[in-house]
Amino acid sequence: MKQKDSIKKKKQKQQKEHVLLYKLLYSFMTMLVYMVGRNIPLYGIDIDAYSNVNVDAQSILLQAISGDMKNCSIFIIGLWPYMLASMLAILIVAIMSLDNTRKLSPKKINIWTVTIMMIIAAVQAYHKTQTLMYRVSGDELIWNKIIVFIQLIAGMLIVVYMCDRATKYGIGGKVSVFMVNIVSGMMTMFTGKPLEKLALPVAIGVAEIAVMIVLETTEKRIAVQRVSINNIYADKNYIAYKLNPVGATPLMFASAAFLLPQFMCNGLHYLFPDNADIQWWMDNMRLTSPLGIVVYMVIICLLTIIFSMVMLSPGRTADDLLKSGDSIQDIYAGKSTKRYLIGTVLSFSVISSIIICICQGGPLFLQFGGYVDASLAMLPCSIMMTTGLWISLYREAEVYRNMDRYHTFI
Repeated sequence: MKQKDSIKKKKQKQQKEHVLLYKLLYSFMTMLVYMVGRNIPLYGIDIDAYSNVNVDAQSILLQAISGDMKNCSIFIIGLWPYMLASMLAILIVAIMSLDNTRKLSPKKINIWTVTIMMIIAAVQAYHKTQTLMYRVSGDELIWNKIIVFIQLIAGMLIVVYMCDRATKYGIGGKVSVFMVNIVSGMMTMFTGKPLEKLALPVAIGVAEIAVMIVLETTEKRIAVQRVSINNIYADKNYIAYKLNPVGATPLMFASAAFLLPQFMCNGLHYLFPDNADIQWWMDNMRLTSPLGIVVYMVIICLLTIIFSMVMLSPGRTADDLLKSGDSIQDIYAGKSTKRYLIGTVLSFSVISSIIICICQGGPLFLQFGGYVDASLAMLPCSIMMTTGLWISLYREAEVYRNMDRYHTFI
């Protein structure tokens, strides 16, 4: 009995000492399961009807948050309902937090998120069942649509569950699903393209890699005077803000937010098929039209600013400094500190959002002049997004690597 207990304790110790390895393996298994699911087609769908689907910027953006349209897989809804619900929940929390008397518990926020997610998923699944092409007709078609509806909801829940478990036991959470989708989209864009067409998009993509690295590695360190530290380490206390405060998060959520108005237009078109105005909005709210690109860039700007202010909470940081008795050097505590921190985060978010918008929108506009092929317009944007995701994954992996390295001293 004692021998079994000692073996069990030894295994637990080994697991604690190899946190990074176990998390990497869990994330790899999540990606593997997701890649298998992306190739399981929905029941009764005519796959051959989607073999010649045109690849453009809009389809690549859609693929970033859902499955490949050509496969019509059970994961085709992907993370879009969850991401949109999470974004709405963040906005609700930000609005309600303005009133200090109203507090929301994490449990209530989670209930709201799940409720909104299920409503969006049900509407989208119904829309998909009406627009997909089937191999059957008549009475069989009705039952086929019901089965497909259930598969779409179940597939979305499986993807959300995998991302939730990957957040807890793996690295990156939903980033692993994004990486699979984005890399798959990039491979689709590369396939069968001549080198002369790839030259300019790849060159722009390499330049955007450098831009993203600069944005992610440049930071401002604000010196803080701690009342509890009066030794040689006092000069090493600071608050650090990156030039790109929230990384690639706005780019991921911008993909989901941009599809919302188009999804609404599709719903209105289903109700009013003969309305010319709705048809015009459907045709122009895409990344293949100038209006759609401008809207996409505005969404990136707004989300970068909103997420920076909500996630970093510079106002709350200033209040915490005031309560603890700490202060920023050469700045009065209280309102002056709050204005300074809010101004810093706001200015950084505006600067980074403008730079990212230029990098994301520039290649998309080049397709109208014929400088970049329409099927490759999204390639530099995908490269930039992938770079931001890799940097975030590397930083998280570095944390767990340090935990493994210093585990024996804890």
